[in-house]
Amino acid sequence: MPSTVIIADDHPVVVAGVETILKAHRYEIVARAHDTDTLLEALSEHPCDVVVTDYSMPEGIQPDGLPMIRRIRATRPDVGIVVLTMLSNPAILRGLLDMGVAAIFDKRTNLRDIPVAVHAADVGRAYLSPAIKRLFHEADCAAGHDDLASRLSPREVEVLRAYAQGHGLSDIADRMGRSFKTISRQKRSAMAKLGLVNDAQLYQYLAGIRAGTLDDWSSAAEASARPADTQVHAS
Repeated sequence: MPSTVIIADDHPVVVAGVETILKAHRYEIVARAHDTDTLLEALSEHPCDVVVTDYSMPEGIQPDGLPMIRRIRATRPDVGIVVLTMLSNPAILRGLLDMGVAAIFDKRTNLRDIPVAVHAADVGRAYLSPAIKRLFHEADCAAGHDDLASRLSPREVEVLRAYAQGHGLSDIADRMGRSFKTISRQKRSAMAKLGLVNDAQLYQYLAGIRAGTLDDWSSAAEASARPADTQVHAS
């Protein structure tokens, strides 16, 4: 049975192009939208496996951007999300990953690669367009590689620390009282932020980290998550 997809973009030609390519790869398009209002209606009316949506769709009553992604994730936690964007702000892009976006596709990239992003979102893996990966790499180089806690959320750090200790995702979910899908999504998001595309790279990355570094990440991440007055009091 083919995977089902909803496509949303305020440029009809983009919707048509994505639809043509995905149909050629045996995806079933169940709805199309050109603004946030229509997209949210389509998500409420049509079961789907993946939603491919533009980040910026200014028409309509409902907000686009991060609030739109947050709304999609809250109402449809089961759906894989592919975001089409020309954003070049690493902080916003990492915010999308924090919200559970599986794939970020640069709209300046040839659409022929969109099935790769959709497949990743469909099976629960991460995908970043090459240009997005370069943005992350350049930002990381500028910030310094010791500042990992600013890239990963406290929960992502917890998952990676447990993973580095040899625990499987099911075990981590049980230990932390979260669903398997949530743990998997947090692992996938952390990998994307670190520029890792598969488990082999993750194992190699974790093996190369000096002893205690993950604990250092956790302390820094937890400190950054505390209210400012609590941090001052603690010091």
